[in-house]
Amino acid sequence: MWVELYYRLFFGRYLFLGRALEKQPADQIMKCMIYLNQEDQTKDFMFFISCRGGGMLQGVAVYDVMQFVIGDVFTAGFGLNASMGAFLLHGGALTKRVLSENGRIMIHQPHMSPYDRRRHDESGFDAEFMGLLRTYILETYIRRTRQEPELIESLLERDIFLEPGDARDVCLIDEIGGEGLGLFFPNLWSFDNKDNDHQ
Repeated sequence: MWVELYYRLFFGRYLFLGRALEKQPADQIMKCMIYLNQEDQTKDFMFFISCRGGGMLQGVAVYDVMQFVIGDVFTAGFGLNASMGAFLLHGGALTKRVLSENGRIMIHQPHMSPYDRRRHDESGFDAEFMGLLRTYILETYIRRTRQEPELIESLLERDIFLEPGDARDVCLIDEIGGEGLGLFFPNLWSFDNKDNDHQ
């Protein structure tokens, strides 16, 4: 029964992130998206996110794959989405990002997390590379929200918790609650037992 459930979710293009974004879940999400994109580039993805953070390396990698696939990636946030969780939630297709009514977003200045740290002799390279990633994340927020750079920079100076309305006001999301989420499902492909590709 559980195997069939995961099988249906996978081929229905429903992706889930319900933990910190470490290497293993990031790899799994990217592999699923790339494989399904190669299977059929006309179908969209639905990405459910409840993520309290994670590594910048993993977050930027998953975000880049979300932009690479041809189909739109609908993002739906539940609970607290912080740091890289907020970055991925905002990284969905424009007009197709929703946060639950009881959800929250926390954004802050990107910094090296325990998920990013490696051996001591690599720390010099890491510091330079992480600086480039921080700049990339900041510029991505500015470009996608279309807010003044000064506003985004001020929001990222410290830990900022945003309720759904506030997150929508700064264009981190587009819709709030179940009604917004319900708009997306008719546009998504549902797995069909009669589909010959996955018998």
